[in-house]
Amino acid sequence: MVIKPCCLGDLIMTTPLLETLRASYPNATITYVTGSWSKVIPEHHPAVDRVIDCGSVGIFGRYSLKEYLQLARKLRTYRFDLAFVLDRSPLLTLLPWLAGIPRRVGPDSLGRGFSLTDRVPVSGSSEHLQHEADIYLDLARALKLPIRQPRMRFVPTEEERRSARHLGQPQIAVFVGGGSNPGMELTAKRWPLERYRALVAKLVHELQAHVLLIGGQSDTELTRSLLDGLDVPEGSVVNLAGKTSIGELAAQLEACALYIGNDSSPMHLAAAVGIPVIGIFGPTSPQEYGPYPTDDPKHIALWKHPTGQPCFFLGKMNACQNCTCMQAITVDDVWQAVLRLLPTQQNSEVVS
Repeated sequence: MVIKPCCLGDLIMTTPLLETLRASYPNATITYVTGSWSKVIPEHHPAVDRVIDCGSVGIFGRYSLKEYLQLARKLRTYRFDLAFVLDRSPLLTLLPWLAGIPRRVGPDSLGRGFSLTDRVPVSGSSEHLQHEADIYLDLARALKLPIRQPRMRFVPTEEERRSARHLGQPQIAVFVGGGSNPGMELTAKRWPLERYRALVAKLVHELQAHVLLIGGQSDTELTRSLLDGLDVPEGSVVNLAGKTSIGELAAQLEACALYIGNDSSPMHLAAAVGIPVIGIFGPTSPQEYGPYPTDDPKHIALWKHPTGQPCFFLGKMNACQNCTCMQAITVDDVWQAVLRLLPTQQNSEVVS
């Protein structure tokens, strides 16, 4: 059993561990326990045999003791041999103990893994940052499981792939939202909208790109605002915010040459389907949350934090006296990253 209730981006970062578990236990039944909001991620991973919807259990303030105990009783009926707890909540690390699972592996952050049989150390210092995907892989390393070339992975269905638009190349996905999850709002992760507007115009006019504005229902107002005053040819920018499921969005990203956007679940989804990614970071650190693997040449994380230490750490946003990190990243910074990952037609002709 693997348990991680929330949220979408966090679950995508658990997929390198899923690949490792399937390679090490080819005959095991792997069950993923997650919330209604996030279950789409393991449902699209070939290593997962079964998904159990835990509702809101695991999301702070959203569930009752009765729901928690009902889930423990339900999990007990499956007679799991081994549990990987990927959350640092003491209540969630206790859950597999209540479910009678004999071996329980998880990160021991600030002593919150007291009910685990295998407590894997994890840094509690902002001076020693670990990528979330590597923290999960450390659980496999603790069991001496071989780690090969771990990558994030999301596999759209064929029906979802048929829904994707192909408007011509280069087709670039741009995400201006993010920072909104059940139980948490962190809109400080958003790069200024006027800079996105200037960037989109540049992509269209200088690269003749087709730009797809992506996002969920909560991002529709932002994308409409970006379109206001945007002087580009008709049809060169398409607003898809709120019009796709997560699976359809993954399929649409698969059909793109590049993703540009804030630290968010769409950024991780783009990395999981294998396209080049430019992630724009501010209060969060790419050392913890960057597109994974962080050493992939197709992944560029832009971060200009004045202290070099994230304001958002251990699940909390600390007070910031110098809120310049998002403003410090210029349109030209992003443009230079675009040219590194998506050579211009002129450069392509020189190469050929």
